Amino acid sequence: EAREQFERAYLQQQLLLCNGKVGQLAKRVGMERTHLYRKLRSLGVDFRNISED
Repeated sequence: EAREQFERAYLQQQLLLCNGKVGQLAKRVGMERTHLYRKLRSLGVDFRNISED
């Protein structure tokens, strides 16, 4: 559970830094984009509505 919370927070923060661009995030964190999409979904990260607001 603690690891999932860390991963969720980390990926959300990195996604904000990438302006919601999952392809850019994948390069930044060193994952294949398809695996990253799967990871984001499993962690409950909504990658479709990310903005810097």
